[in-house]
Amino acid sequence: MAWLARLAPVAGPLLPAARAFLDAHPGAPRPMPEGADGLRRLADAVDDWAEREEVDPREEETFVEGAGALLALLLLAHVGEGAHVSREGAHRVRLGAHGFFDPFAAIDRALEGPDARSVLAEEVGRAEDEAAGRAGVGRATRLLVARIGAERIAAQFGPDLRLDDGVELDLARVIRATEGESEAAAVQAIDKLVSMLPGRGGDASDFAELEPRVLPRLVAPGFAEKLAAEGRGQLAARPLFDGALEVTLIAHYDDRARYLRADELDRAKWSLDDALSLAARNLAARSERARFARVDTSEGPLVVARTGDGLDGARLLLPTLHDVLAPELGTPFLVAAPHRDALWASADTAALAEALRARVTEDAARAPHAITSALFRIAPTGLRLR
Repeated sequence: MAWLARLAPVAGPLLPAARAFLDAHPGAPRPMPEGADGLRRLADAVDDWAEREEVDPREEETFVEGAGALLALLLLAHVGEGAHVSREGAHRVRLGAHGFFDPFAAIDRALEGPDARSVLAEEVGRAEDEAAGRAGVGRATRLLVARIGAERIAAQFGPDLRLDDGVELDLARVIRATEGESEAAAVQAIDKLVSMLPGRGGDASDFAELEPRVLPRLVAPGFAEKLAAEGRGQLAARPLFDGALEVTLIAHYDDRARYLRADELDRAKWSLDDALSLAARNLAARSERARFARVDTSEGPLVVARTGDGLDGARLLLPTLHDVLAPELGTPFLVAAPHRDALWASADTAALAEALRARVTEDAARAPHAITSALFRIAPTGLRLR
């Protein structure tokens, strides 16, 4: 199938996943044509799978992975521009200049729908709108680029963007608010978002307004120095635990966050100690509903934070963390923050320490915002490097 081979430079792991699906999965079409014929054959395979009376969950997952990869490649061939993208184990396909699409969720919806052909036809229409910048992430990003320039976008995964000055934007709220609305409505929403960026008059000087937004963020060692070397300014930052990690400060808004610079603290007449204390209090206030889940392993239980607010890694610094987890894990216990969205903990035994280290090493290796794979020991007297 020559059309699949042509996509190799942009397909990444989607290509072997799709080929494995075509080679081994019952009901998968061989040979697989591209275009509308390929989509119809894929839909028939999805319908055949959905009609099975008994399905093992692992087989279901394998089917979705393979069928989703194949759908992604059909879309890439159809649109003619795009590539596979991934972050923290999540895989998507970029379509056109700015569109993003989740082919695996589309297969899930096709399995649950009345018939796969009609559902996949709707999904392809949604993907085409993303690729053309008519809707979704594609439209919101297109309008944002028109306002600030493509060179300002340093990284993107779906609606989550990081600008070249470290500001993070979440376009999800704009997308939800303008779904089905006119281009003018979307322009107005993006203009409002842009007006709030640093240097655009939204939040730079009113430090009383800024105070409740200041939060700590843990970063990898040398992160602040690297940004300074790239000419992005000197962040307000401090190394911790003999340089095992650094703590920085962010101003957190509903759909964006930005790092605070040292000169901003000077203008606010805040010392770094005072600002870090303020950030810790704000984080504690936001942590009253922090969620933790138990993960059972052969060595014993691990505990992982699943709050989903981008602050779980920073919760390593909370002085109340011991009191929250000690009833489950005993004291002292081990804790780790491999990336900003993860906080892992376990009892302090040799077997669990190895299991925890393996888990956080894997998390840190695949995370775009990795912090450290180091383990820490927390006791009633405080936190220290293990």
